[in-house]
Amino acid sequence: MQSKRLFNVRLTDHEYERLERKARDCNLSMSSYVRQIINGYHPKEAPSMDFYHMMRELKQIGNNLNQLAYVANNTGLIDEDEYHALAALVRRKIRQIEKEVLDPERDGDH
Repeated sequence: MQSKRLFNVRLTDHEYERLERKARDCNLSMSSYVRQIINGYHPKEAPSMDFYHMMRELKQIGNNLNQLAYVANNTGLIDEDEYHALAALVRRKIRQIEKEVLDPERDGDH
């Protein structure tokens, strides 16, 4: 949805600097940061580069599992049901980590 309305607010220097810092820490513009709060979310600080490195490694492990399963399936040397269960578990864990670190938390009031 396109933002249509402009709302001006007066802040002290301290309040402005605090808002600016909190938005920057979350990798958001000040407008986006305020909109998330208004909509009942608590923006999270942007994760460190280590997080992205670890997620890339986890996803590569998942890709390697898929390649191994492809070969094993073609040779008949894998329990297909067990493999699919493990691959689904890896995908769920990756999404869980991403959600915990990246997704803003929803406020209980909204």
